[in-house]
Amino acid sequence: MPLNNLTSSTRECVGDAIRELVPTAILVRIFPERRAATYLFDPDFYRRPLGRKTEERVARMVRLAFDGADWRLAHDFYLPTGELYLTPEPHQTGYIPEDDETFGLAPARLIAILDGTGA
Repeated sequence: MPLNNLTSSTRECVGDAIRELVPTAILVRIFPERRAATYLFDPDFYRRPLGRKTEERVARMVRLAFDGADWRLAHDFYLPTGELYLTPEPHQTGYIPEDDETFGLAPARLIAILDGTGA
């Protein structure tokens, strides 16, 4: 299914499924599989420590929802809006989420939105 045909119910399902596992999560940072890491952040910009199986499960949900994304690159999924962004590089503002208090969610890095109005 093309990304631009996803519905807001898909966004809610993915967000709800992630919140069932990690109720306070607001941002999911998924690194390429070769790095094998997924970070979840709370609204206070702190990383939530989780077990590897939970990280893998959350990453799988997001990757399936955005199957057209280039997962060789790191991405940030913002749960409240269902938006997928390229993760800022380590030298860019936003790589450390509390740098700019926006989680680095710059419009220039927007990849897609689960309601179908993606970039």
